[in-house]
Amino acid sequence: LLSLKNGRCSLVSPCKGRENYTFREDIGRHNAIDKIIGECFLSDIHLGDTILLTSGRTTSEITRKVGAAGIPVISSKSAPSSLSIKMAKELGLTLIGFVRAKRMNVYTEEWRIV
Repeated sequence: LLSLKNGRCSLVSPCKGRENYTFREDIGRHNAIDKIIGECFLSDIHLGDTILLTSGRTTSEITRKVGAAGIPVISSKSAPSSLSIKMAKELGLTLIGFVRAKRMNVYTEEWRIV
């Protein structure tokens, strides 16, 4: 059994407003993101106006994948890497980390967050 509480699983979901399209979990955060992007592509779901929610750390590789898929916002409960912040800035993505009940850190493209 995989558990989000002890960090053994990454949960990923693209959402628009209050609507979650789907979610996937995997022991590897890269695999979970690949599953989501692939499923949305096969289901003809446009990702240009969605937010990717993830429980895992945001690395530069994840930022690159999300940017290539056209997802403009990445939000994670974990910390982003410094290279991920730099890449998000270069790609024009909004990168959010340390998301908690009443706070979060917005690292790039703050204008997308109301």
